Amino acid sequence: MFLITSFIVLVLFGIWLVLIFLRKTMWDAVHRNLIDLEDHYSGKIIRSGFAARPVFHCKLNNQDLTINFSTARTKSGRKTYIDFSLTISSSVSITIAEKEWLAEQDSNNANSDSVIYINDDLHYIVLPANNRKIQKILERPDFRKTLQKFDKMAYLFVGKSGTICEFWTDKIDRDTEFTLMKNRIDQIQLLHSVLK
Repeated sequence: MFLITSFIVLVLFGIWLVLIFLRKTMWDAVHRNLIDLEDHYSGKIIRSGFAARPVFHCKLNNQDLTINFSTARTKSGRKTYIDFSLTISSSVSITIAEKEWLAEQDSNNANSDSVIYINDDLHYIVLPANNRKIQKILERPDFRKTLQKFDKMAYLFVGKSGTICEFWTDKIDRDTEFTLMKNRIDQIQLLHSVLK
């Protein structure tokens, strides 16, 4: 009996070590990708532990930019997100959320009347829905054109406290490559300029 228990504990310990190794390997790949951002934006990568998620921080046009990573359980399974936080603020508070993502959050807002149709599979909900300032922004052709450039965006919030934008990813090592990350930073800044 002791041998069987010892064997089971040993197998579980081995599985745990493999999972830690896979997690470390994944976040090591992300860390390597962020090094290009670190060089381009004179930023800094912070990593607090052996298998910890890296965090990137820099100054961008005299504003703070922080990129970190999170995971959340959804109806369709666990999802990983790339989170962009900027201290760029706006007098108008607006949330732009991908409709499918919003529905996965069990939000009643997924049925809002303020929908922007990008294509057959991609729709964004804009909140608050009945706001004159926001309706004027939605009518601008450059707003829709800028929004069409986003890929895998879960939501973007702009307000007096700053800007937060999250993108979902199913291939974190590919989706953190320099070109794609720089494009996302540029898109967030461009959308923010359109929202002014």
